[in-house]
This record gives sequence, structure tokens and C-alpha cells, in this order.
Amino acid sequence: MLHSEFPVERLAQMASNPFQIGFARQVMRMLSPSDLIAYEATRDGLLMRAQNEEALAKPVALLRDIYHDDLVLPPPRVRYMSLGNRPYEPIMLLRVRTAPRYRNAVREDLAVREALLLEEHTRPSVCVLRAEAPMRKLLGYGEALSALSGGTALHWIWLDRYVPMDDPPGGRAA
Repeated sequence: MLHSEFPVERLAQMASNPFQIGFARQVMRMLSPSDLIAYEATRDGLLMRAQNEEALAKPVALLRDIYHDDLVLPPPRVRYMSLGNRPYEPIMLLRVRTAPRYRNAVREDLAVREALLLEEHTRPSVCVLRAEAPMRKLLGYGEALSALSGGTALHWIWLDRYVPMDDPPGGRAA
């Protein structure tokens, strides 16, 4: 299945198992079905495709609890689409809720991530920012936001659309 609604993926492998597809099939029996994530047993291991990185957190935590140091988890990768011979990249919508004292730091970080600020509301107790950005620039955003805000900010990321790219993706591309 293509699962174009799932713009991020992560592979899970077992270091001590030469037969990754068997490991993946075993793991799939342990994981709960979800509308936010799809699992596929491949010869390379368990391929998890998700709506965003946060959707990967629960299954990754469960696998770490079970397999500890034997679990191999390469970093998450963006899933690009190809239509014709042209690559398309996922553009995500982002909502951040933070204390006003972190507003400038969050705005600066979003600018570095090539985010387009769509809306901003600041009250004495809370600041809410809405933006859109390429998924490739949002990988690791949850951890970065936590560091910027002392772990107090909340965020939500979801797929908005795919847009054509001029150059083929590189780096952490699927």
C-alpha cells in the first residue's frame, strides 16, 4: 500500500536476527492497529509509516522496552511521492502552544525550518502559532521544541498537501 497520508517512516530491525522479515512479522502481532500508523514486514525489518513522528513514539517505546540494545532504529525519514517523473514533498501544518516568554525562540526556530507563519495569537498566559513547513524540516521538531521551552510547549503536526520539488530529495528521504 502506498499510504500517501503517512509522510514519515521509520525502520525497526533486530541486530541479532539475520531474518528481519521474521522479526517484523513477530512484532506486527504485538502492535495495536491504528489510524495514525501502518506497519509492513519487509526483508529489511519492520517498516512503520505514520502521520507524523509523534505517532511513531508509542510503537518505538514498546519495541525499546522489549528488545533494548538489540533494537536498531535508523532515524525517521520523509516519504516523498513521485508523479510522472517529478518528486513531490509533504507540506505539514503545525500548531504550537507555548508560554509567551518562549514565543521569540519558537518563531526563530520555525524560520530556520523554512516555516511560513500563518497565524499567531498571544495572550498574557499563552501564545499559539500556526505555520506550515516541509516535513523534511520538521523531523526532530518535538525534541527541539521541548528544549526551547523547557518541556512546556505543546505541538501538533499533520499533513496538509504534497507540492512539486525542483530537485530530487536527498538526505533522510524514503
